[in-house]
Formats: sequence, structure tokens, C-alpha cells
Amino acid sequence: MTWELILFLAAAINGLILSMMFIISDSRRKRFLGLYLLMFSITIIHYVNYWAQIIGPPAAIIWLFVSANWFMPFAFYYYIKKGAKLKYLPYHLIPVVVFTIYWIVMSFFIQPPPGFLPVARAILPWIKIILFLGYGFAIVRTMKFTTINRLFILAYASFIIGQIAYVTSLIFGFYTLRLDYIICAGFVILTYGITYFGEYSFIKEKVKPKYSSSSLTKEDGDYLVQKINSVLEQNKYYKDPDFNLSSFAEKLGVPKYRISQALNAFSEKSFSELINEFRVEEAKSKLLNESSSHLKLEAIGEESGFRNKVSFYKNFKKLVGTSPGEFREEHMQKSA
Repeated sequence: MTWELILFLAAAINGLILSMMFIISDSRRKRFLGLYLLMFSITIIHYVNYWAQIIGPPAAIIWLFVSANWFMPFAFYYYIKKGAKLKYLPYHLIPVVVFTIYWIVMSFFIQPPPGFLPVARAILPWIKIILFLGYGFAIVRTMKFTTINRLFILAYASFIIGQIAYVTSLIFGFYTLRLDYIICAGFVILTYGITYFGEYSFIKEKVKPKYSSSSLTKEDGDYLVQKINSVLEQNKYYKDPDFNLSSFAEKLGVPKYRISQALNAFSEKSFSELINEFRVEEAKSKLLNESSSHLKLEAIGEESGFRNKVSFYKNFKKLVGTSPGEFREEHMQKSA
């Protein structure tokens, strides 16, 4: 085994360990990051085994090798997109299930006709690339452009570029093993580097660095977050467009900084993000309620607490994925 492959293997093993630390965390989003990193690491191990022909693994391991990067797009989507609903997860698994059925049938039940496998091997990588691009577009369209999100999008894009470079090099005949190493090294360094330096603080701290010197424990923080949500649900203060952190702190009898600290550290969202989530849920309830069918969309937004149409449409599209009008129309079609 060459020194390049040893480095790739060492990076992948480090990635496996790092992914496990995310998977066992308390944060759902970080668990999806762990899944993404796990599947990425398995993919790199598959590449190393392919290049070096180290072992002939059993069928189950072969399936894991060839299907690992089919898991990556939706895992990345659930990490980046706050508020993504788990109830839609089965739909995101459809590409993985379809590929698994294809692989099982082709491997164990059907002798493919002559010429079929070369065509399938030529088409499948492009289907995978289109899948990655589709998820990338969906993520960028609605994501919050924080520094860490931009860096992770860069790592995600580098993997897509690597896949495209590999496939095109085969098509046009300039593929070499050295080129494959260079392509792989690019997205390996970006992915592991960004994950390590961008999210390692999450592993070291149970609260964000901004609040690491505070006396607020995880138990106290979780209790305060639960209390904040409970009071908002019961009293619906968010329906007042002028409602803000200062007025809520006064009603709750808790300092403003303590509310912000608990929400940022233990629910990974700001006070304004939480209020907008409540307002969007209120608007969804009204849009689904027949007694509100006579109300215009702007009126529903105002009754839900949004100050203007722009804020209503922007936050609704960000959290739900569709506009209020599309959401209402879709519900009406299902009810018809």
C-alpha cells in the first residue's frame, strides 16, 4: 500500500471516530452530521480498498461500500436545514431503497443481458450527481448563510465536483490513478478539515463558547427552554407584532440574557427564530382551518403576529418550503 493510501485510510478512520462522537450527541442536527461524516468515511475506505485491492469483503460490506454515498445528500440536508421535518425522512430514503433493490436484484437474482452493466455503470454516477445537485439547490435556496454553513456547502460542493471530474475523466480518456488521488485528496481535506475546525467545539462543550463561562447547567438550560416554549404555547404572546425579548423577559421574570443563552445553547436557535416558528405554525393552523378560508393571506399573516407581508412570506417559505398560497392550495386539493 502506498503512502497516499495510508494517509487516506488514516483520515477515514479519524472520520469514523469523529462521526461517532456526533451520532451519540444530544442534538438531532449533529446526529445527521455524524451520519453524513460516517457515510463519507465509509466511501473513502471503499475507495482505498478499490485502489489497493486489500480484501474481498462479504456481500453486506460490499453493499455498504457502494451505497454509502447515496445516504449523504439527505443527511447533509437534515444537518444544514433547521426545522426539517423527520416525518418526511422516508421520502428521502427512496433513492437509497431503489438503489439497494437494484443492487440486490443485479447481484443475486438476475443475470443481466450483455451490454447492460456497462450502460448502468455509466448512467448511475450521473443519477447520483443529479441527486447531490438537487439537494444542494434545495439547501442553498432556503439555508441560513452562516460562516459554518458556507464552509460545509464548500465541502459538499467539492465532493460533487470530484465526482463530476472522475466521471468526465473516464469518458474523455484522461483518467489516471494519480488524478484520482488528487481529486479525492481535495474533498477529503475540505470535509474533514471543515468538520473538525468548524464543529469540534460542539464536542468539547455542551454549551456554545459564547456562554461557556456561564453558570447555566444543561439541566437548568433544558428546563428554561421547556418553560419558554410552554408559556408561549399557552399565552400566544407571539401573535402581537410588537412582542419582543424585553417584554417576554418581563412577563417570564427571567433576565433577557438568560433567555437568549438557554435558547442558543440548548435549542440551537435565537429568540426571534423561535418566535417566527410559533408564528408560522399559527399561520399553518389558520390556513388549514375552514373557518379562516375567507381570510386573505396577508390577514392570516397579521393575525399570526407578522408585521408585514414580506416577513410572513419569507419566514413561511423558509420553514415550510412552500409559500402560504401554495400551502393552502395544496391542502384544498387534498380535501377536495
